[in-house]
Amino acid sequence: MIFLKTLATAVAFCGAIVASAQVEMTLVNGGTFRMGNSFEDLFEDELPVHSVNLKSFYIGTYEVSQGEWEAVMGENPSANKELGKNAPVEQISWFDAIEFCNKLSEKDGLTPCYKIGRNNAVTWNVAANGYRLPTEAEWEFAARGGNESRDYLYSGGNAVDDVAWHKGNSTGKSKVTGTKRPNELGLFDMSGNVWEWCWDWYSNSYNERAENNPQGPKVGMERCRRGGGWNFSFKSCRISNRLGTPPDMRFPYVGLRVVRNAQ
Repeated sequence: MIFLKTLATAVAFCGAIVASAQVEMTLVNGGTFRMGNSFEDLFEDELPVHSVNLKSFYIGTYEVSQGEWEAVMGENPSANKELGKNAPVEQISWFDAIEFCNKLSEKDGLTPCYKIGRNNAVTWNVAANGYRLPTEAEWEFAARGGNESRDYLYSGGNAVDDVAWHKGNSTGKSKVTGTKRPNELGLFDMSGNVWEWCWDWYSNSYNERAENNPQGPKVGMERCRRGGGWNFSFKSCRISNRLGTPPDMRFPYVGLRVVRNAQ
């Protein structure tokens, strides 16, 4: 969704926060939650359920759209362009997402969060006020509805067709963002439509101890993506579902959602 704002500073808008000339953001107040699969034992990488403490942050109300991407990057890599600029951008790698976050930060006069070094090594300046990818913990907390969570299986409800585009109802393509019911925080498409890249390296299990603002493993081969997508089973749309993917790969069912520090 593109919002034509003349100011890049945060202003109140329909209960959310517009923190950009480009992207509508919603405040997620910090809190503590139980991260992982508390519903059914489907995959080992969703276990063990563990306690996480998070600071407040802003997250995109919608998945980044093709129009937003093109306004920043100057081109549209998406496979499905027939729905116009309000469809989610897709067919982007994790590295593409990192570059977008930095360029959007520069466009809004903010400090970029990422430094890209030799051999595409990416480091994160956690104090920077620019745009970035959510950590897995931030993504899951927001998808659950933050402190307003009603403990749904999917983001926004227990009836998947009400809240998510998936293989069973998508007719084989992504859809315009924001056409399904939002979750408790007013966030759209956190279940289904396109998968969303996260910052974290993927690992096949969680640490059991309580963690403060975890950033995931220090090294890995794959980056995490979350939320499920239009060509995957409805079970992929579960809030706790995780998947690891090489960061240089692109698919027509993987996009992103951006985050900013609130403090």
